[in-house]
Amino acid sequence: MKLWYVSPLLLSLVACGGKELTVNQVCEEKPGICSDLNDDSHCKLERRDVIFGRYDEQKMPSDKNKYKLLIGFEKYSKCIELASGIEHIKLKEKKTTRVNGYLTSLKEIKRLNDETISSLDPNLLHYHWSRNQSESHLAKFLQAEQKKELETPELQIALASYYMKRNPQKTIDILHHALSLYPAAAEVDPEVYTALTTIYYKQKKFPQSYHWALLAENAGVQRIEFKNIKAELAQQKIETDSIEDIADTTIDSIQQGRFKVPAF
Repeated sequence: MKLWYVSPLLLSLVACGGKELTVNQVCEEKPGICSDLNDDSHCKLERRDVIFGRYDEQKMPSDKNKYKLLIGFEKYSKCIELASGIEHIKLKEKKTTRVNGYLTSLKEIKRLNDETISSLDPNLLHYHWSRNQSESHLAKFLQAEQKKELETPELQIALASYYMKRNPQKTIDILHHALSLYPAAAEVDPEVYTALTTIYYKQKKFPQSYHWALLAENAGVQRIEFKNIKAELAQQKIETDSIEDIADTTIDSIQQGRFKVPAF
């Protein structure tokens, strides 16, 4: 299971007068931010995030902004790598700008990786462990856990990725804690629900597994093994109606930012 923090980048920037800057305005003010990226409609959202991320990093080269830009370039790189292989029938040069954008992404990812390798920012510690398999960064990330420096939903989910195969019960506790940290009306990472579904199923706690599968389905996750879970519940003569009621209550509590571990 892949669990790692992917933080959304700013989609707009606020100018001094309180007005939001557009991509065009940023590119006019700082042409170098945009000139080495693709100039067509491919990977539009990823390109926009990278442009605003570069703008932020130039204004304030903090660990936070470097991390956001790293994640932005990863998403852009993945998208533009695919797009760079597409032949543009009428405008061949369009393909060249996509290739340039891809090469830029690789160069920038390396630069940001090198510049943040000594950072103690928890997000960057997890980044260097998860991307570079750096045991030293993992050790520092786990030290940050002991210091209570991972108190965001995203960092708790990242922490759960470490314990998933090592300590399933602790993983459950961590994911429950992650849910408790989400504010009202926040968009919850559906990996939390699928992970809890899987762990409880492996523990043969089928009511709990069914409960979290319902939340995963509600969050838009597809290919949930309801058939297997329901078969186990039927074998144990456990009715699903009461579990579905608990799931509805859990969904409401999460939406209100007041999650509590459901009782079965």
